[in-house]
Amino acid sequence: MRQSGLDPLLLATELAALIDTLIPGDTLFPSASRAGAVGLVFDRLRTLEGETFVDALLQQCHEWSGGRALTELSAAERVELVARLERERPEWFQQLRFVTYLSYYQLPPVVRAVRTLGFDYNEAPQPSGYVMEPFDPQQDLPTSPRGAYVPTEAVERVSLEGLGDLTRSIGEEGSA
Repeated sequence: MRQSGLDPLLLATELAALIDTLIPGDTLFPSASRAGAVGLVFDRLRTLEGETFVDALLQQCHEWSGGRALTELSAAERVELVARLERERPEWFQQLRFVTYLSYYQLPPVVRAVRTLGFDYNEAPQPSGYVMEPFDPQQDLPTSPRGAYVPTEAVERVSLEGLGDLTRSIGEEGSA
């Protein structure tokens, strides 16, 4: 397995600066790095995009910043750098944003902050799931006529006769 080219401490601090630009935090929510997202983001990007992706991403950011470390840039300069990433390398930006958001919103400090706002929020929806009211056909049916509701007990098998050779590809047992 190929190792990252950046010093591990530099890699962590630079990636932290990058994801903190996406999620800087506020008085209730911690920044992405303070919540503990750096390791998750790095691992997921490496898994999805390959061993050298984070190095290439950070190298591109360093080039755009004139060789300066992300941690040396002001918050406004980092925002402009991330905006440039979105414009010039949209696939990299989308993957970074996607992985950062998914990683962030599963972390315990963030889950706690969301719950503080009064929301029913689980780190992972399964196996606990969310409490939902049972479906009520009288109240929950669509109001615009774009189809029809058929109760399960009223569903009938459809004849496949007339489909000719097509029935061989799906199997004869499908005909009624």
